[in-house]
Amino acid sequence: MFINAGKSSCQWEGYTLILPAISVGNVGQLTADLLISTLQLDSVGHLHDESILPLCGNDPYASTGVAQGVLVTSAEVYECKEKELVIIQQRAPLVKGKQRDFRKKLLAWIKECKFSQVVLLSSTHSHERIDSQITGSPFRFLSTASLSIPADDLKWQRLETREDMWGVQRQTAEETTPEEAKGVYIPGGGMAKRFFEDCCREQVPLAVLMVFCSEGDNIPDAMMLVSELNKWIKVVQEAENQSKQQRRSPWKKPKSWDMLYGSAVESSLY
Repeated sequence: MFINAGKSSCQWEGYTLILPAISVGNVGQLTADLLISTLQLDSVGHLHDESILPLCGNDPYASTGVAQGVLVTSAEVYECKEKELVIIQQRAPLVKGKQRDFRKKLLAWIKECKFSQVVLLSSTHSHERIDSQITGSPFRFLSTASLSIPADDLKWQRLETREDMWGVQRQTAEETTPEEAKGVYIPGGGMAKRFFEDCCREQVPLAVLMVFCSEGDNIPDAMMLVSELNKWIKVVQEAENQSKQQRRSPWKKPKSWDMLYGSAVESSLY
């Protein structure tokens, strides 16, 4: 599944794997962009599988603007030896009906690499919130029993469980839902729910970090998600004793974001 570009030995035992789910607002992918751009990481390979739709484009992190002739594909893998991180940036959705195969192969690769923990970056529809989720922080997390997270110290709120609103028991060919995954509801979260269930069964240490959001300009959602992740993993140093107005963001937006929502409106029109 993983194709090594020959730039790394890929000895990742004890590393943390971070990857996005293709979810509402693409918040997970935007967050991965911020991590890769800020740490100035180079691709060490890519994931190649029939379950991922093909894609090819120019390097979105090129600091010089236009072309150095570096191409990227559907799912690039980046490495940070200093922080012991491996980050996957998935730029294309999965083929319809192939998600289960992709999750199975991804889990096998995770076990083969012996990552110490896995972090899945996701998002979920804000209009699907229940009453207790409407006020307060839109950030939520989930973790498997095999991963210990100091949630109280981080001031993190675990995703609330809820009953199946349709009152229908799931009848599929997949295994029954693990006890710790019962009541998990992540509408618009891509593979987050199913992958969490898989990791519960396989005892893979996984944390799912997510925010409630809607489609639109989701850069602020990505900024929130990467800041919450940074509280735990300490990727960069963020100023703590300053107001939001004084605080300067340590996160570097990639060059490809300059035209993310088009050019500015011509002022002569008004």
